[in-house]
Amino acid sequence: MLRLFTALSLLLALFDGITSADSPRRQVIRSQSQSSGAATSITSFAELKTLAAATAKEKFQPRAEPPAALAQMSYEQYRDISYRPEKAVWWKDGLPFWLETFHRGFVQRDRVSLYTMEKGVTREIPFSLSNFRYRTPIAEKVVRDSGHAGIKIAGRFPGQSDGQEMLTFLGSSYFRGRSADTVYGTSARGLAVDVALPRDEEFPFFKSFWVQRPKTSDEELSILALMDSPSVSGAYQFTLTPGTTETIVDVRCSLYFRSLPEKIGLAPLTSMWMWGDGLMGPPLDNRPAVHDSDGLLIQSADDGWTWRAFARQSYPSVSQFRVGKLKGFGVLQRNRAFYHFDDHNAQYHKRPSVWVRPARGWENGVVELLELPGAHEGIDNIAAYWIPDAKPTLDSPLELDYQVSFFPGDRSDQTNVARATYFDVQRQDEFVALDIRFAGETIAKRKQGTVNVDVATIRGEAISASAERTDTGDWIAHLLVRPTEDAPVELSVTLIDTKTDAKQKLSERFVYLCPDKEPTFKYPQVYTRKE
Repeated sequence: MLRLFTALSLLLALFDGITSADSPRRQVIRSQSQSSGAATSITSFAELKTLAAATAKEKFQPRAEPPAALAQMSYEQYRDISYRPEKAVWWKDGLPFWLETFHRGFVQRDRVSLYTMEKGVTREIPFSLSNFRYRTPIAEKVVRDSGHAGIKIAGRFPGQSDGQEMLTFLGSSYFRGRSADTVYGTSARGLAVDVALPRDEEFPFFKSFWVQRPKTSDEELSILALMDSPSVSGAYQFTLTPGTTETIVDVRCSLYFRSLPEKIGLAPLTSMWMWGDGLMGPPLDNRPAVHDSDGLLIQSADDGWTWRAFARQSYPSVSQFRVGKLKGFGVLQRNRAFYHFDDHNAQYHKRPSVWVRPARGWENGVVELLELPGAHEGIDNIAAYWIPDAKPTLDSPLELDYQVSFFPGDRSDQTNVARATYFDVQRQDEFVALDIRFAGETIAKRKQGTVNVDVATIRGEAISASAERTDTGDWIAHLLVRPTEDAPVELSVTLIDTKTDAKQKLSERFVYLCPDKEPTFKYPQVYTRKE
Protein backbone atom coordinates (compact mmCIF):
# COMPACT_ATOMS: atom_id res chain seq x y z
CA MET A 1 0.00 0.00 0.00
CA LEU A 2 3.01 2.34 0.06
CA ARG A 3 2.27 3.26 -3.55
CA LEU A 4 -1.09 4.74 -2.55
CA PHE A 5 0.15 6.46 0.59
CA THR A 6 3.07 8.06 -1.25
CA ALA A 7 0.88 9.29 -4.07
CA LEU A 8 -1.64 10.61 -1.58
CA SER A 9 0.90 12.64 0.39
CA LEU A 10 2.31 14.20 -2.78
CA LEU A 11 -1.11 15.13 -4.08
CA LEU A 12 -2.14 16.62 -0.75
CA ALA A 13 0.88 18.91 -0.90
CA LEU A 14 0.44 19.88 -4.55
CA PHE A 15 -3.31 20.26 -4.61
CA ASP A 16 -4.13 21.49 -1.11
CA GLY A 17 -7.35 23.46 -1.23
CA ILE A 18 -8.67 21.88 -4.46
CA THR A 19 -12.14 20.55 -3.67
CA SER A 20 -13.70 19.69 -7.03
CA ALA A 21 -15.21 16.23 -7.34
CA ASP A 22 -12.65 15.23 -10.00
CA SER A 23 -9.54 16.56 -8.24
CA PRO A 24 -6.47 14.28 -8.10
CA ARG A 25 -6.71 14.24 -4.32
CA ARG A 26 -10.24 12.82 -4.37
CA GLN A 27 -9.30 10.35 -7.11
CA VAL A 28 -6.43 8.93 -5.04
CA ILE A 29 -8.54 8.71 -1.89
CA ARG A 30 -11.25 6.90 -3.83
CA SER A 31 -8.67 4.49 -5.36
CA GLN A 32 -7.18 3.77 -1.94
CA SER A 33 -10.58 3.05 -0.44
CA GLN A 34 -11.57 0.73 -3.29
CA SER A 35 -8.30 -1.21 -3.06
CA SER A 36 -8.55 -1.66 0.69
CA GLY A 37 -12.18 -2.69 0.46
CA ALA A 38 -11.47 -5.28 -2.21
CA ALA A 39 -8.63 -6.79 -0.18
CA THR A 40 -10.63 -7.15 3.03
CA SER A 41 -13.47 -8.82 1.15
CA ILE A 42 -11.29 -11.76 -0.01
CA THR A 43 -12.18 -14.99 1.76
CA SER A 44 -11.69 -17.59 -0.99
CA PHE A 45 -9.66 -18.41 -4.09
CA ALA A 46 -12.75 -17.81 -6.26
CA GLU A 47 -13.04 -14.25 -4.92
CA LEU A 48 -9.32 -13.70 -5.47
CA LYS A 49 -9.68 -14.80 -9.11
CA THR A 50 -12.37 -12.17 -9.55
CA LEU A 51 -10.06 -9.53 -8.06
CA ALA A 52 -7.15 -10.61 -10.31
CA ALA A 53 -9.36 -10.42 -13.40
CA ALA A 54 -10.49 -6.92 -12.42
CA THR A 55 -6.91 -5.86 -11.66
CA ALA A 56 -5.78 -6.96 -15.14
CA LYS A 57 -8.35 -4.63 -16.70
CA GLU A 58 -6.91 -1.66 -14.82
CA LYS A 59 -3.76 0.27 -15.65
CA PHE A 60 -0.72 -1.30 -13.99
CA GLN A 61 0.48 0.61 -10.94
CA PRO A 62 4.32 0.52 -10.76
CA ARG A 63 6.11 -0.51 -7.60
CA ALA A 64 6.54 2.26 -5.05
CA GLU A 65 10.11 2.91 -3.97
CA PRO A 66 10.88 2.70 -0.22
CA PRO A 67 12.29 5.67 1.69
CA ALA A 68 15.88 6.42 0.69
CA ALA A 69 17.19 5.49 4.13
CA LEU A 70 15.85 1.95 3.67
CA ALA A 71 16.79 1.61 0.00
CA GLN A 72 20.38 2.69 0.70
CA MET A 73 20.93 0.20 3.50
CA SER A 74 23.95 -2.08 3.30
CA TYR A 75 23.55 -5.81 3.76
CA GLU A 76 25.02 -5.54 7.26
CA GLN A 77 22.56 -2.79 8.25
CA TYR A 78 19.60 -4.77 6.96
CA ARG A 79 20.79 -7.88 8.78
CA ASP A 80 20.70 -5.86 12.01
CA ILE A 81 16.91 -5.71 11.74
CA SER A 82 15.29 -8.87 13.11
CA TYR A 83 11.74 -9.93 13.83
CA ARG A 84 10.74 -10.59 17.44
CA PRO A 85 9.44 -14.20 17.41
CA GLU A 86 7.09 -13.56 20.33
CA LYS A 87 5.26 -11.00 18.16
CA ALA A 88 4.31 -13.58 15.52
CA VAL A 89 0.66 -13.83 14.48
CA TRP A 90 -0.95 -16.83 16.30
CA TRP A 91 2.23 -17.37 18.35
CA LYS A 92 0.29 -17.60 21.63
CA ASP A 93 -2.71 -19.48 20.27
CA GLY A 94 -1.34 -23.03 20.33
CA LEU A 95 -1.71 -23.48 16.57
CA PRO A 96 0.50 -25.63 14.31
CA PHE A 97 1.56 -22.59 12.25
CA TRP A 98 2.31 -18.94 12.94
CA LEU A 99 3.37 -15.93 10.86
CA GLU A 100 6.32 -13.56 10.97
CA THR A 101 7.02 -10.72 8.55
CA PHE A 102 10.05 -9.28 6.77
CA HIS A 103 11.14 -5.66 6.99
CA ARG A 104 11.77 -3.54 3.91
CA GLY A 105 15.32 -2.38 3.19
CA PHE A 106 18.49 -3.17 1.22
CA VAL A 107 17.30 -5.15 -1.87
CA GLN A 108 13.89 -5.96 -0.32
CA ARG A 109 11.97 -3.01 -1.74
CA ASP A 110 8.53 -4.38 -2.57
CA ARG A 111 5.75 -3.51 -0.17
CA VAL A 112 3.16 -6.21 0.38
CA SER A 113 -0.15 -6.17 2.21
CA LEU A 114 -0.85 -9.06 4.59
CA TYR A 115 -4.20 -10.38 5.80
CA THR A 116 -5.56 -13.26 7.85
CA MET A 117 -8.82 -15.08 7.12
CA GLU A 118 -10.97 -16.73 9.79
CA LYS A 119 -14.62 -17.80 9.65
CA GLY A 120 -15.34 -15.59 6.65
CA VAL A 121 -13.71 -12.51 8.18
CA THR A 122 -10.56 -10.93 6.73
CA ARG A 123 -8.30 -8.72 8.83
CA GLU A 124 -5.15 -6.85 7.86
CA ILE A 125 -1.87 -7.54 9.65
CA PRO A 126 -0.62 -4.03 10.47
CA PHE A 127 3.05 -3.09 10.28
CA SER A 128 4.46 -2.24 13.71
CA LEU A 129 7.86 -0.98 14.84
CA SER A 130 7.48 -2.98 18.04
CA ASN A 131 7.63 -6.23 16.05
CA PHE A 132 11.30 -5.70 15.18
CA ARG A 133 14.65 -5.22 16.86
CA TYR A 134 16.74 -2.42 15.35
CA ARG A 135 20.37 -2.93 16.29
CA THR A 136 21.46 -0.11 13.96
CA PRO A 137 19.80 3.23 14.84
CA ILE A 138 17.26 4.32 12.22
CA ALA A 139 15.08 7.41 12.41
CA GLU A 140 11.66 6.30 13.65
CA LYS A 141 9.84 8.51 11.17
CA VAL A 142 11.59 6.66 8.33
CA VAL A 143 10.48 3.19 9.36
CA ARG A 144 7.13 4.01 10.98
CA ASP A 145 5.34 3.37 7.69
CA SER A 146 7.91 1.05 6.15
CA GLY A 147 5.40 -1.71 5.56
CA HIS A 148 5.96 -5.44 5.11
CA ALA A 149 8.43 -6.82 2.55
CA GLY A 150 7.27 -10.42 2.79
CA ILE A 151 5.97 -13.18 4.99
CA LYS A 152 7.50 -16.14 6.81
CA ILE A 153 5.58 -19.30 7.74
CA ALA A 154 6.86 -21.05 10.85
CA GLY A 155 5.61 -24.10 12.69
CA ARG A 156 6.52 -27.52 14.03
CA PHE A 157 7.56 -30.27 11.66
CA PRO A 158 5.96 -33.69 12.34
CA GLY A 159 7.32 -35.23 15.52
CA GLN A 160 9.29 -32.13 16.53
CA SER A 161 8.55 -29.87 19.48
CA ASP A 162 10.55 -26.80 18.48
CA GLY A 163 9.29 -24.24 15.98
CA GLN A 164 11.18 -23.72 12.71
CA GLU A 165 10.83 -21.78 9.47
CA MET A 166 9.10 -23.72 6.71
CA LEU A 167 8.21 -21.38 3.88
CA THR A 168 8.98 -17.76 3.00
CA PHE A 169 7.69 -15.32 0.39
CA LEU A 170 10.15 -12.49 -0.13
CA GLY A 171 10.94 -10.41 -3.23
CA SER A 172 9.02 -10.35 -6.53
CA SER A 173 7.22 -13.71 -6.78
CA TYR A 174 9.94 -15.80 -5.09
CA PHE A 175 9.20 -18.40 -2.44
CA ARG A 176 11.48 -20.89 -0.67
CA GLY A 177 10.55 -23.98 1.29
CA ARG A 178 12.38 -26.63 3.27
CA SER A 179 11.77 -29.94 4.98
CA ALA A 180 13.05 -30.73 8.45
CA ASP A 181 16.00 -32.58 6.87
CA THR A 182 17.12 -29.59 4.76
CA VAL A 183 17.93 -25.89 4.97
CA TYR A 184 16.89 -23.12 2.59
CA GLY A 185 18.45 -23.19 -0.88
CA THR A 186 16.87 -23.14 -4.34
CA SER A 187 13.88 -20.82 -4.76
CA ALA A 188 10.68 -21.18 -6.75
CA ARG A 189 8.86 -18.31 -8.44
CA GLY A 190 5.28 -17.64 -9.36
CA LEU A 191 6.04 -16.75 -12.98
CA ALA A 192 8.89 -15.71 -15.28
CA VAL A 193 8.12 -13.15 -18.00
CA ASP A 194 10.44 -12.45 -20.93
CA VAL A 195 13.30 -14.27 -19.25
CA ALA A 196 16.55 -14.98 -21.14
CA LEU A 197 15.89 -12.42 -23.87
CA PRO A 198 18.21 -9.61 -25.06
CA ARG A 199 16.36 -7.05 -22.90
CA ASP A 200 15.34 -6.50 -19.30
CA GLU A 201 13.27 -9.25 -17.76
CA GLU A 202 9.84 -8.39 -16.39
CA PHE A 203 9.48 -9.43 -12.75
CA PRO A 204 5.91 -10.02 -11.56
CA PHE A 205 5.50 -9.56 -7.82
CA PHE A 206 3.13 -10.69 -5.11
CA LYS A 207 1.49 -7.53 -3.78
CA SER A 208 -0.92 -9.06 -1.24
CA PHE A 209 -1.22 -12.27 0.81
CA TRP A 210 -4.16 -13.79 2.66
CA VAL A 211 -3.42 -16.62 5.13
CA GLN A 212 -6.15 -18.92 6.40
CA ARG A 213 -6.06 -19.32 10.17
CA PRO A 214 -5.42 -23.03 10.83
CA LYS A 215 -7.17 -25.28 13.31
CA THR A 216 -5.17 -26.93 16.08
CA SER A 217 -5.34 -30.29 14.28
CA ASP A 218 -4.42 -28.99 10.79
CA GLU A 219 -1.39 -30.46 9.03
CA GLU A 220 -1.48 -28.00 6.13
CA LEU A 221 -1.80 -24.25 5.66
CA SER A 222 -3.59 -22.32 2.89
CA ILE A 223 -2.17 -19.07 1.52
CA LEU A 224 -3.67 -16.84 -1.18
CA ALA A 225 -1.60 -14.30 -3.11
CA LEU A 226 -2.31 -11.61 -5.69
CA MET A 227 0.42 -11.19 -8.31
CA ASP A 228 0.79 -8.20 -10.61
CA SER A 229 3.10 -6.90 -13.34
CA PRO A 230 2.86 -4.71 -16.46
CA SER A 231 1.60 -7.62 -18.57
CA VAL A 232 -0.23 -9.96 -16.21
CA SER A 233 -2.20 -10.21 -12.98
CA GLY A 234 -2.61 -13.53 -11.22
CA ALA A 235 -4.51 -15.24 -8.43
CA TYR A 236 -2.50 -17.90 -6.56
CA GLN A 237 -3.42 -20.47 -3.96
CA PHE A 238 -0.60 -22.19 -2.08
CA THR A 239 -1.24 -25.18 0.18
CA LEU A 240 1.74 -25.94 2.43
CA THR A 241 2.20 -29.47 3.78
CA PRO A 242 5.45 -29.61 5.78
CA GLY A 243 7.28 -32.86 6.28
CA THR A 244 10.38 -34.33 7.88
CA THR A 245 11.81 -35.52 4.56
CA GLU A 246 9.64 -33.73 2.02
CA THR A 247 7.72 -30.48 2.22
CA ILE A 248 5.07 -30.01 -0.46
CA VAL A 249 3.54 -26.79 -1.77
CA ASP A 250 0.50 -27.34 -3.99
CA VAL A 251 -0.01 -24.41 -6.38
CA ARG A 252 -3.15 -23.35 -8.23
CA CYS A 253 -3.20 -20.15 -10.20
CA SER A 254 -5.21 -18.20 -12.77
CA LEU A 255 -3.26 -15.72 -14.91
CA TYR A 256 -5.03 -12.78 -16.58
CA PHE A 257 -3.00 -10.96 -19.23
CA ARG A 258 -3.09 -7.23 -19.95
CA SER A 259 -0.77 -7.79 -22.89
CA LEU A 260 0.96 -10.85 -24.30
CA PRO A 261 4.67 -11.24 -23.45
CA GLU A 262 7.09 -12.73 -25.94
CA LYS A 263 7.91 -15.54 -23.49
CA ILE A 264 6.43 -16.91 -20.28
CA GLY A 265 8.20 -19.40 -18.05
CA LEU A 266 5.88 -21.51 -15.92
CA ALA A 267 6.79 -22.84 -12.46
CA PRO A 268 10.27 -21.27 -12.61
CA LEU A 269 13.06 -22.37 -10.28
CA THR A 270 16.09 -20.27 -9.38
CA SER A 271 19.33 -21.69 -8.03
CA MET A 272 23.10 -21.14 -7.74
CA TRP A 273 26.08 -23.04 -9.15
CA MET A 274 29.58 -21.55 -8.85
CA TRP A 275 31.88 -24.53 -9.21
CA GLY A 276 31.93 -28.29 -8.69
CA ASP A 277 32.06 -31.29 -11.02
CA GLY A 278 33.66 -30.17 -14.29
CA LEU A 279 34.96 -26.81 -13.01
CA MET A 280 37.54 -25.96 -10.37
CA GLY A 281 37.06 -23.00 -8.05
CA PRO A 282 39.38 -20.02 -7.53
CA PRO A 283 42.96 -20.95 -6.51
CA LEU A 284 42.75 -19.59 -2.96
CA ASP A 285 39.38 -21.14 -2.08
CA ASN A 286 39.85 -24.74 -1.00
CA ARG A 287 36.21 -25.79 -1.08
CA PRO A 288 35.73 -28.53 -3.72
CA ALA A 289 32.25 -27.33 -4.70
CA VAL A 290 29.93 -24.38 -4.14
CA HIS A 291 26.33 -24.76 -5.30
CA ASP A 292 22.68 -25.00 -4.22
CA SER A 293 22.05 -27.71 -6.81
CA ASP A 294 24.22 -29.60 -9.27
CA GLY A 295 21.89 -30.31 -12.17
CA LEU A 296 18.52 -30.21 -13.90
CA LEU A 297 16.43 -33.40 -13.98
CA ILE A 298 13.58 -33.82 -16.48
CA GLN A 299 11.03 -36.63 -16.61
CA SER A 300 8.98 -36.96 -19.77
CA ALA A 301 6.45 -39.57 -20.80
CA ASP A 302 8.07 -39.89 -24.21
CA ASP A 303 11.80 -39.84 -23.40
CA GLY A 304 12.20 -40.97 -19.81
CA TRP A 305 14.76 -39.28 -17.54
CA THR A 306 17.29 -36.64 -18.62
CA TRP A 307 19.98 -35.26 -16.30
CA ARG A 308 21.64 -32.00 -17.38
CA ALA A 309 24.69 -31.36 -15.19
CA PHE A 310 25.24 -27.65 -14.64
CA ALA A 311 28.11 -25.83 -16.31
CA ARG A 312 29.26 -22.24 -16.04
CA GLN A 313 30.51 -20.47 -19.11
CA SER A 314 32.08 -17.01 -19.00
CA TYR A 315 28.92 -15.72 -20.73
CA PRO A 316 25.16 -16.39 -20.44
CA SER A 317 23.92 -19.59 -22.08
CA VAL A 318 20.44 -20.97 -22.75
CA SER A 319 19.63 -24.65 -23.34
CA GLN A 320 16.26 -26.11 -24.33
CA PHE A 321 14.87 -29.62 -23.96
CA ARG A 322 11.79 -30.42 -26.05
CA VAL A 323 9.16 -32.54 -24.29
CA GLY A 324 5.97 -34.06 -25.68
CA LYS A 325 4.41 -34.66 -22.26
CA LEU A 326 6.15 -33.36 -19.17
CA LYS A 327 5.77 -35.47 -16.04
CA GLY A 328 8.09 -33.29 -13.94
CA PHE A 329 11.30 -31.29 -13.76
CA GLY A 330 13.51 -29.89 -11.05
CA VAL A 331 16.94 -28.82 -9.92
CA LEU A 332 18.54 -31.33 -7.57
CA GLN A 333 21.31 -31.21 -5.01
CA ARG A 334 22.22 -34.77 -5.93
CA ASN A 335 25.60 -34.84 -4.18
CA ARG A 336 24.99 -34.47 -0.42
CA ALA A 337 28.34 -35.60 0.98
CA PHE A 338 29.80 -32.98 3.31
CA TYR A 339 33.34 -33.49 1.98
CA HIS A 340 32.11 -32.50 -1.49
CA PHE A 341 31.60 -28.95 -0.14
CA ASP A 342 33.61 -28.76 3.12
CA ASP A 343 31.59 -25.76 4.29
CA HIS A 344 30.18 -25.80 7.83
CA ASN A 345 28.66 -22.32 7.48
CA ALA A 346 26.81 -22.52 4.16
CA GLN A 347 25.80 -26.18 4.67
CA TYR A 348 25.48 -26.81 0.94
CA HIS A 349 25.19 -30.54 1.66
CA LYS A 350 21.83 -29.82 3.30
CA ARG A 351 20.38 -27.66 0.52
CA PRO A 352 17.12 -29.11 -0.83
CA SER A 353 16.33 -30.50 -4.23
CA VAL A 354 13.21 -28.88 -5.72
CA TRP A 355 10.80 -30.72 -8.01
CA VAL A 356 7.84 -29.47 -10.05
CA ARG A 357 5.09 -31.96 -10.90
CA PRO A 358 2.11 -30.79 -13.00
CA ALA A 359 -1.21 -32.21 -11.85
CA ARG A 360 -2.17 -33.53 -15.28
CA GLY A 361 1.06 -33.30 -17.27
CA TRP A 362 2.02 -30.39 -19.46
CA GLU A 363 2.14 -31.15 -23.16
CA ASN A 364 4.20 -29.86 -26.09
CA GLY A 365 6.80 -27.40 -24.98
CA VAL A 366 10.37 -27.04 -23.75
CA VAL A 367 12.11 -27.01 -20.42
CA GLU A 368 14.54 -24.11 -20.70
CA LEU A 369 17.72 -23.77 -18.66
CA LEU A 370 19.43 -20.41 -18.19
CA GLU A 371 23.02 -20.41 -16.89
CA LEU A 372 24.71 -17.11 -16.06
CA PRO A 373 28.39 -16.53 -15.18
CA GLY A 374 27.47 -15.34 -11.68
CA ALA A 375 29.53 -12.92 -9.63
CA HIS A 376 29.63 -14.92 -6.38
CA GLU A 377 27.69 -17.52 -4.45
CA GLY A 378 25.36 -14.93 -2.92
CA ILE A 379 23.70 -14.36 -6.30
CA ASP A 380 21.53 -16.93 -8.08
CA ASN A 381 22.76 -17.69 -11.60
CA ILE A 382 20.65 -20.70 -12.60
CA ALA A 383 17.02 -20.70 -13.75
CA ALA A 384 14.80 -23.47 -15.13
CA TYR A 385 11.17 -23.26 -16.26
CA TRP A 386 8.54 -24.74 -18.60
CA ILE A 387 7.63 -22.89 -21.82
CA PRO A 388 4.48 -24.27 -23.49
CA ASP A 389 4.12 -24.08 -27.26
CA ALA A 390 0.55 -22.86 -26.82
CA LYS A 391 0.57 -19.12 -26.16
CA PRO A 392 -1.73 -17.44 -23.63
CA THR A 393 -4.57 -15.25 -24.85
CA LEU A 394 -6.20 -12.04 -23.68
CA ASP A 395 -9.63 -13.63 -23.86
CA SER A 396 -9.35 -16.28 -21.15
CA PRO A 397 -7.14 -16.91 -18.12
CA LEU A 398 -4.28 -19.39 -18.12
CA GLU A 399 -5.13 -21.96 -15.43
CA LEU A 400 -2.31 -23.93 -13.78
CA ASP A 401 -2.30 -26.70 -11.20
CA TYR A 402 1.03 -28.16 -10.06
CA GLN A 403 3.10 -29.18 -7.07
CA VAL A 404 6.47 -27.94 -5.84
CA SER A 405 8.32 -30.21 -3.41
CA PHE A 406 11.46 -29.62 -1.33
CA PHE A 407 13.42 -32.71 -0.26
CA PRO A 408 17.00 -33.99 0.21
CA GLY A 409 18.93 -35.67 -2.59
CA ASP A 410 17.49 -37.64 -5.50
CA ARG A 411 14.01 -38.48 -6.69
CA SER A 412 12.90 -41.56 -4.80
CA ASP A 413 10.90 -42.80 -7.80
CA GLN A 414 13.83 -42.79 -10.23
CA THR A 415 14.66 -46.46 -9.69
CA ASN A 416 14.34 -47.95 -13.16
CA VAL A 417 17.56 -46.41 -14.50
CA ALA A 418 21.05 -45.66 -13.20
CA ARG A 419 21.91 -42.07 -12.29
CA ALA A 420 24.98 -39.98 -13.05
CA THR A 421 26.43 -39.22 -9.62
CA TYR A 422 29.81 -37.67 -10.47
CA PHE A 423 31.91 -36.61 -13.44
CA ASP A 424 35.38 -35.23 -14.09
CA VAL A 425 36.77 -33.21 -17.00
CA GLN A 426 40.43 -33.15 -18.05
CA ARG A 427 41.82 -31.17 -21.00
CA GLN A 428 45.02 -31.87 -22.92
CA ASP A 429 46.03 -30.32 -26.25
CA GLU A 430 42.98 -30.44 -28.52
CA PHE A 431 41.20 -33.24 -26.61
CA VAL A 432 38.79 -33.31 -23.67
CA ALA A 433 38.53 -36.44 -21.51
CA LEU A 434 35.43 -37.09 -19.40
CA ASP A 435 34.78 -39.75 -16.76
CA ILE A 436 31.10 -40.08 -15.76
CA ARG A 437 30.11 -42.30 -12.84
CA PHE A 438 26.69 -44.01 -12.94
CA ALA A 439 25.07 -45.76 -9.99
CA GLY A 440 21.87 -47.77 -9.60
CA GLU A 441 20.34 -51.21 -9.15
CA THR A 442 19.84 -51.65 -12.90
CA ILE A 443 23.59 -51.90 -13.49
CA ALA A 444 25.03 -52.89 -10.10
CA LYS A 445 25.13 -56.64 -10.81
CA ARG A 446 25.99 -56.46 -14.49
CA LYS A 447 29.25 -57.98 -15.69
CA GLN A 448 31.97 -56.26 -17.68
CA GLY A 449 31.13 -56.25 -21.37
CA THR A 450 27.34 -56.18 -20.93
CA VAL A 451 27.14 -52.36 -20.80
CA ASN A 452 27.92 -50.01 -23.66
CA VAL A 453 28.03 -46.22 -24.05
CA ASP A 454 25.75 -44.41 -26.49
CA VAL A 455 27.18 -40.96 -27.30
CA ALA A 456 25.90 -38.02 -29.34
CA THR A 457 27.81 -34.76 -29.81
CA ILE A 458 27.31 -31.30 -31.27
CA ARG A 459 30.36 -29.17 -32.10
CA GLY A 460 32.58 -32.10 -31.20
CA GLU A 461 33.68 -35.58 -32.22
CA ALA A 462 33.67 -38.59 -29.90
CA ILE A 463 37.06 -40.27 -30.44
CA SER A 464 36.37 -43.13 -28.03
CA ALA A 465 33.76 -44.25 -25.50
CA SER A 466 33.83 -47.23 -23.14
CA ALA A 467 32.22 -48.41 -19.90
CA GLU A 468 34.07 -49.88 -16.91
CA ARG A 469 32.58 -51.60 -13.87
CA THR A 470 33.94 -50.64 -10.43
CA ASP A 471 34.24 -52.84 -7.33
CA THR A 472 31.19 -51.09 -5.81
CA GLY A 473 28.93 -51.96 -8.75
CA ASP A 474 28.98 -48.46 -10.19
CA TRP A 475 29.96 -47.98 -13.83
CA ILE A 476 32.23 -45.29 -15.25
CA ALA A 477 31.82 -44.07 -18.81
CA HIS A 478 35.18 -42.98 -20.27
CA LEU A 479 34.95 -40.50 -23.15
CA LEU A 480 37.58 -38.80 -25.29
CA VAL A 481 36.18 -35.88 -27.27
CA ARG A 482 37.73 -33.54 -29.80
CA PRO A 483 36.01 -30.13 -30.10
CA THR A 484 35.40 -29.17 -33.73
CA GLU A 485 34.54 -25.51 -33.09
CA ASP A 486 35.73 -22.76 -30.81
CA ALA A 487 32.65 -23.28 -28.62
CA PRO A 488 31.34 -25.67 -25.94
CA VAL A 489 30.63 -29.25 -26.97
CA GLU A 490 27.11 -30.54 -26.34
CA LEU A 491 27.30 -34.10 -25.04
CA SER A 492 24.59 -36.71 -24.60
CA VAL A 493 25.64 -39.96 -22.91
CA THR A 494 23.50 -43.00 -22.04
CA LEU A 495 24.47 -46.45 -20.80
CA ILE A 496 22.77 -49.16 -22.88
CA ASP A 497 22.49 -52.95 -22.92
CA THR A 498 24.94 -54.50 -25.39
CA LYS A 499 22.67 -57.52 -25.93
CA THR A 500 19.69 -55.68 -27.40
CA ASP A 501 19.40 -54.12 -30.83
CA ALA A 502 16.94 -51.48 -29.62
CA LYS A 503 19.51 -49.81 -27.39
CA GLN A 504 17.73 -50.59 -24.14
CA LYS A 505 18.49 -47.77 -21.72
CA LEU A 506 20.20 -48.74 -18.49
CA SER A 507 20.75 -45.15 -17.31
CA GLU A 508 19.26 -41.73 -17.54
CA ARG A 509 20.49 -39.59 -20.41
CA PHE A 510 23.43 -37.51 -19.16
CA VAL A 511 23.65 -34.15 -20.95
CA TYR A 512 26.42 -31.61 -20.50
CA LEU A 513 27.57 -28.40 -22.17
CA CYS A 514 31.31 -29.00 -21.98
CA PRO A 515 33.51 -25.91 -22.45
CA ASP A 516 36.12 -26.53 -25.15
CA LYS A 517 38.60 -24.58 -23.01
CA GLU A 518 38.80 -24.10 -19.25
CA PRO A 519 36.56 -21.08 -18.49
CA THR A 520 38.23 -18.18 -16.68
CA PHE A 521 36.50 -15.83 -14.27
CA LYS A 522 37.44 -12.70 -12.39
CA TYR A 523 36.50 -13.61 -8.84
CA PRO A 524 35.72 -10.93 -6.22
CA GLN A 525 37.97 -10.37 -3.25
CA VAL A 526 35.93 -12.72 -1.06
CA TYR A 527 37.41 -15.60 -3.11
CA THR A 528 40.82 -14.27 -4.11
CA ARG A 529 41.63 -12.77 -0.69
CA LYS A 530 43.42 -10.05 -2.64
CA GLU A 531 42.85 -6.30 -2.85
